[in-house]
Amino acid sequence: MTRFHALCLLAACCVRAQQVPASIFTDPPADKAHPASMIVLHIPSHGVLINGLIYQPSGAGPHPTLVICHGLPGNEKNLDLAQAVRRAGWNAVTFNYRGSWGSPGVFRFAQNLEDADAVLAFLRNPAEAARLGIDTRRIAIAGHSMGGWVVAHTASHDHALIGAILI
Repeated sequence: MTRFHALCLLAACCVRAQQVPASIFTDPPADKAHPASMIVLHIPSHGVLINGLIYQPSGAGPHPTLVICHGLPGNEKNLDLAQAVRRAGWNAVTFNYRGSWGSPGVFRFAQNLEDADAVLAFLRNPAEAARLGIDTRRIAIAGHSMGGWVVAHTASHDHALIGAILI
């Protein structure tokens, strides 16, 4: 066996040894007292209410929360990620920047940073956190493409976040 073939065999064994998390393909057991849900959000940002959704997991909260920043409007919103995060027991919050996907206003890159800050402030508001079952000490942020740019800038000044994911 050549060295190349040995490395290929080792790589194949490692790939087979990895397990896909159940939250990718399986819903958790139903909790009749605290079922999974989805709530429409209207988040104040600089004089308008931007559109958002919170995907809430089953089970009593409060839950950790992942805020998902979408890419350039018209492409991808990563709602499959939101569903997987909810299956894993986290809240997943998606929102539309001003001027995108039905949120009022005119879309501008610079405003995206302000909108992300507004979303985090909204989720940390004690009344909203209690209503939505958010553990304000466990909020992370993720972003795809342009949303990754938003995440990098937001995480650079928001040190209360427990994590930042750039896709």
